[in-house]
Amino acid sequence: MTLSAAAAERDDDNDEHSDNDSLTSADEALLEMLGFTSWKGGKQDQVFAILQESEEKDGDVYINNDHDCPSVVFDHKYSCCHDHNDSDPAASTSSQVNGSSSSRPPVACNDHSKNFFDGIIQKHNLSTAYHMESCCQFPKECSISQKLMRRLTDELLYGATKYPSDRSYETIQFITTKNGKEGTFSPVLQKRREITRFENFVNGHKEWNDLCNGYLAKLISAVCGEEMVLFKEKLNLKPPGGTGFAPHLDSPSLRIALGAQGPCNFVTVMVAIDDMTEKNGCLRLWKGAWNEYNHVTLMKPEEGGDPDAGGRAGAIHPDCVQDDKFESIVCKGGDIVAFNGWVPHRSSANASLFSRRAVFLTYNPAKEGNFHDEYYINMKGKREEFRQNLKGTKKFRY
Repeated sequence: MTLSAAAAERDDDNDEHSDNDSLTSADEALLEMLGFTSWKGGKQDQVFAILQESEEKDGDVYINNDHDCPSVVFDHKYSCCHDHNDSDPAASTSSQVNGSSSSRPPVACNDHSKNFFDGIIQKHNLSTAYHMESCCQFPKECSISQKLMRRLTDELLYGATKYPSDRSYETIQFITTKNGKEGTFSPVLQKRREITRFENFVNGHKEWNDLCNGYLAKLISAVCGEEMVLFKEKLNLKPPGGTGFAPHLDSPSLRIALGAQGPCNFVTVMVAIDDMTEKNGCLRLWKGAWNEYNHVTLMKPEEGGDPDAGGRAGAIHPDCVQDDKFESIVCKGGDIVAFNGWVPHRSSANASLFSRRAVFLTYNPAKEGNFHDEYYINMKGKREEFRQNLKGTKKFRY
């Protein structure tokens, strides 16, 4: 199934999410019913005006690693609604995890045979779509249980001691309401700091390891026609008000960490954890026959800049950005999308009341070597060097 076909199947979803008055999830509908939402009395128009003004001023930016990055959100203490287990998340039973349809992959993802993957790829012409458009969206029979994805995410979030990872934070700007005379609405802009990203967590978590190095590795290998190995993993939490990513390519920045000694070709597999909509800042792709010799013009990285922001390679030159070329990937939690390292992609800020979480897994051909651990060792050194250079400046946060 191509992205175009998937988008056509979801026209109803797009129509719903294009209306500011509509709700974007069952969670929001529940809060609306309970009276917890702040979207009443015509206030949304004023808040959207503030969001739009902020976005026009700041634009999309890369998420910075462990220092400030501006964004805007509605103040709401019920901003996250997950499938929690009252006991230790790791104690969830397989029946709880696999509560979705039988077609969804179980925890033991390695049980799928090569014939299973080859049959799916051939049935939906995924290899053809991938090679012609540099991306593809997998059919529902390949999707992963959303309950499973949410539980695995919660284990990283609440089990930092048991499941170590590299964490990044973002300063969130949020709007609180101040009641004036005669019921007038007065917005007040405030700030808070939240965790927005996990990296380097697969080695310390068996189920994440089985999923990323087993099921998903086999799936993307079948599409690419060769064995692929995990190069890096990143889980974006994108809380309400979390910033988006400016238009960029992945391959140039991925090559920097290891230089000529590392792999050259990459493909990213995204698994949505929550439903992705235009309102909550879904992934947006510019499809095309992109490769190293046919890609958009890039900007020169900022010398000495943040390796996760201005100092990274791959930022697209503003003069080359064509907004109408980017297609919004509206999908459900557990759905899977793949795109190669030369596909222009971006996302907007999360203007909803709930987090928009997704995991991005980058793979490279096995014939180019397995550099997963070496990548994170090198990136840790680059990030530490950047922090040391910031000491003594106002930008540095202890």
